[in-house]
Amino acid sequence: MIKISRTSGTWVCGIFLTCNFNFVFADVVSDTERVLNWLEITNPQIFSSHPTTQTSIEPWLFRHYPEAGVYAGINKNDNGAYVIGGPWGSAPVLVDSLSDLVSQIPAGRWLGAKPVFQQTAQFFDNLEVAISANGDAVAVWLETDSDISVNSVWAVHYNATTNVWSAPSLLDSGAQNAYEPKVAMDTYGNAMVVWMQKQIEGINTEQQKTVVSAWAARFQANSGWEAAVLLKNENPSDGGGFPQSDVAMDNMGNAVVIWSQRIGVQSFIYANRYIIGRGWGTAKFIDLDIPDQVDASFNPKVAINNNGDAIAVWSNINTSNIRVSHYQPGSDTWDSSPRELGPGVQPEIAISDSGSAVVVAPARISLADSFQVAAWHYNPNNGWDPTVKILDQGRVEETRSFVRVAMNGRGSAVASWSQLNSSGSVSAFTNHFENGQWGTPTAIEANNTVEVINQGVEVGLDSSGRVFAVWRQEAQNGSSQDNWASIKQAGTSHWNANSLATVPGSMTEPRLAVSSTGRAIAVWLHSDERSDTGRYLVANQFK
Repeated sequence: MIKISRTSGTWVCGIFLTCNFNFVFADVVSDTERVLNWLEITNPQIFSSHPTTQTSIEPWLFRHYPEAGVYAGINKNDNGAYVIGGPWGSAPVLVDSLSDLVSQIPAGRWLGAKPVFQQTAQFFDNLEVAISANGDAVAVWLETDSDISVNSVWAVHYNATTNVWSAPSLLDSGAQNAYEPKVAMDTYGNAMVVWMQKQIEGINTEQQKTVVSAWAARFQANSGWEAAVLLKNENPSDGGGFPQSDVAMDNMGNAVVIWSQRIGVQSFIYANRYIIGRGWGTAKFIDLDIPDQVDASFNPKVAINNNGDAIAVWSNINTSNIRVSHYQPGSDTWDSSPRELGPGVQPEIAISDSGSAVVVAPARISLADSFQVAAWHYNPNNGWDPTVKILDQGRVEETRSFVRVAMNGRGSAVASWSQLNSSGSVSAFTNHFENGQWGTPTAIEANNTVEVINQGVEVGLDSSGRVFAVWRQEAQNGSSQDNWASIKQAGTSHWNANSLATVPGSMTEPRLAVSSTGRAIAVWLHSDERSDTGRYLVANQFK
């Protein structure tokens, strides 16, 4: 535990004067994030929130905790850690040097795979997970009731304080099929789950029709699950379409949801916002409706930062291009017309607190090309860079999976995917984005007796820049399979790969969530066909 002593120091309120110095060594920034994160984890009774580290006042990197009336941060001139306010009063308090505090922080470790929930009768699918700053987590999935052949949305909650998983909760009505649940969490442990679900509308048989609409359910940290809410717009879908949605939350618990809504024979993207203290707004059309053209938009993804800025991306069938739309919280508006970035499928989006963003996707830049890993960069000052960046540049093998991306509040990002390596087996790859530039593709595991399955590699990173990746591997002869994780510390190039679990039976690809404070959780579904003991939801936590 980091202990704060009352040593005299040189931090006074008057020091907070604006200066023109902006250069900071990367290790000082990363170490500051690690120290402030650990300060919050070990002293939650005082530092209950997780504010963004501020850099606007030289020579300080600091966070303000208004709930306690405290400032905590690092002076870059002497690399000392200081606190002021609250129980420390108006006099400055020197905690310790930054290097000494970093040396006290445990490295963290995976605690081991443990079953969370067992189900002997139902079928699991579409597993997702999210994590909060203090390590609370929510996992959601689809579960098929074999008696009535209906897919329903279920969820479990993990309380990091008590180290207890809840019993599963049914989030939807269970009357009609639900599709592809997604989940996000805020700093305080509140969560939002969104999914698409069929409904039967109409009074009598002749007038009845099947519609597919977006639903959402909120988990409140102090009271549990709230009733599901229909995010219905003026044009509910009729029939099939693409039953897909996504959700993102900022630190305060405000949420943005987007989904693909069928309108007649077309599918368009809609969005809605949840505001703390106000609830849900009105669904808004954010897509492009071209007259005399049958259009279909799908694979929606959304990201939000702690200033409320949001960016949505999705695929379009007619143009084969990725479309993007920005949300401006000041005017409560989306772009009047989405922009088309370029060709790509299954795009992913991540955004920093400054508003910079990256989009990644498997893409054929020209019809003659094989699928490559493409990326686009958005700078809030200059807009979208018109040049697409190929992240697997120099590799001749076609990418074998979707592409994932994560970005922290400072704007560091990492993309991940699976691809053939030089030995002819499938490996896990990453590429890092720092200071506005992508690096080179890096294989993060090198066990040629096994292959990374083609579904890809999950990735996340904390505010210090530490990167987590997880994936599933199978022996080339099919004799075994296991889930793996690898971690790269900020400022290093070394990946430390370890098995998350090697168990008999089959397992799904692991899903990963990483908090800004450096907590992480990987979850997957496991079935032991040999002993026929049922199906398990399994979790492995990093603390």
